[in-house]
Amino acid sequence: MSSLAPVLQQALLPVGTIMGLGYIWRRLRPGGVDAVAARRAIGALVMYVFYPALAFHTVVRVELNAELIVAPALTMFAILLGMGLAWGLFRHRVFRLSGNAQLGALILACGLPNIISLGIPVMQALFGPQGARYAIYSDILGINPLFWSLALWVAVRCGTHGQELETPAQFGRVLLKLPPVWAFVIAIGLNLAGIQLAPGLDKAASMLGYATMPCMLLTVGMSLSFGHFVRWWRSIVGVAVIKLALIPVAVYAIARLTVGPGDLTVATTLLMGMPTMMASMILSERFGLDTELLAAVMVGSTLLYFGALPLAMSILM
Repeated sequence: MSSLAPVLQQALLPVGTIMGLGYIWRRLRPGGVDAVAARRAIGALVMYVFYPALAFHTVVRVELNAELIVAPALTMFAILLGMGLAWGLFRHRVFRLSGNAQLGALILACGLPNIISLGIPVMQALFGPQGARYAIYSDILGINPLFWSLALWVAVRCGTHGQELETPAQFGRVLLKLPPVWAFVIAIGLNLAGIQLAPGLDKAASMLGYATMPCMLLTVGMSLSFGHFVRWWRSIVGVAVIKLALIPVAVYAIARLTVGPGDLTVATTLLMGMPTMMASMILSERFGLDTELLAAVMVGSTLLYFGALPLAMSILM
């Protein structure tokens, strides 16, 4: 595994630079395109083109082993732990929450890790290009099922304009409409069958997939707003303690007991110590959670992550 310095140079410096460019776009609005419109367009491209290509390109060539089960299982454990800790912590009056819309936003913030835009470059800096598989396994098989079930349920129950869910089959229909899921399934099928892709198709998937990380990082920068930091500093600290400290410590302990020391333990520990997932904003805006609070803790946890990652690596490496 690489040392700390290459990860800082290959992951954190590029990540910070691209996020900074996104923030500059937010301030200057080049071409007259505001940050909201740009984020919407970039988000659609990532969901329907870039990330499915990345998932396909990575999974179709990896060696299939226990990682395919262990990484998502640890991810689900981390999400459930984070949501449970948030539900217990943020009901305390010291955080001065005004209702369920704020509590639901913080539950999502503590449960959902941002392992695509931040996790993939860190994994690739540590383990090489194939290190992306840890993040992809965790995202598609670990986060996505809970995002479209438990996280959706929290948003509906806590939001101010939620709606009743009809049947469990609704969740299945939502999952079947996600292009990354289909890309993952097709890639697994080709991998198991030993079918080689035509070089041109493989190159096209690679080129499209590489656009995923910079696009997601730009949207993070476009979401930066520092006006709410002072107002919500208690919540930001609470989320940071859960996301960047308690969850990775718990995941590390479970991983050491189940699979022992090694790359998988280090990778899952670092991934589950990521800040809040950008996609949580989708549920917040749709079902009426406190989006301003969620944005503040999301940005706050992202900024604090830049200090937490070197510390975590100095301990794990």
